[in-house]
Amino acid sequence: MFGKKQPEQPSQSQSMSGVTVTGGVIQQGQAVGNLQQSQSGKLDTQQQITNTDVVKQLENLEIAIKAASLAQNEKDELLDYIRPAKREAAKDGVNKDLVGQYLKPVSETLTTMKQTTEAGKSLWQSGQEVFQAIAPWLGVAAKLIVM
Repeated sequence: MFGKKQPEQPSQSQSMSGVTVTGGVIQQGQAVGNLQQSQSGKLDTQQQITNTDVVKQLENLEIAIKAASLAQNEKDELLDYIRPAKREAAKDGVNKDLVGQYLKPVSETLTTMKQTTEAGKSLWQSGQEVFQAIAPWLGVAAKLIVM
């Protein structure tokens, strides 16, 4: 009753919202006493890729496939999957999972070709560049393509 009054503990709160971190680290701590915490670092500020960018990337892959020294039936098979992926990517209400599903057999075929022919190895490299460029746009659907 007549003893020393305990100092009031400051209120504690943490909040994070709308945070996207690529290749970064987020630290959280609980304050005890007068803990002060700060964080600095480099966060990836990569521009958001748009539907139009994805269509352009897929067109680049189409051009690479057409120029590759593959049998015509191999080219046709790859193009038969890329064309609907490109059409879907161009839509306003795009279904990114569907785009990923169309690109999955392209990715698998390019991976197989990489192991069997020199032309396939070059085409696989072109495909990897395209897939890596559009993976952030695909989001969860990017798991469908082999990179």
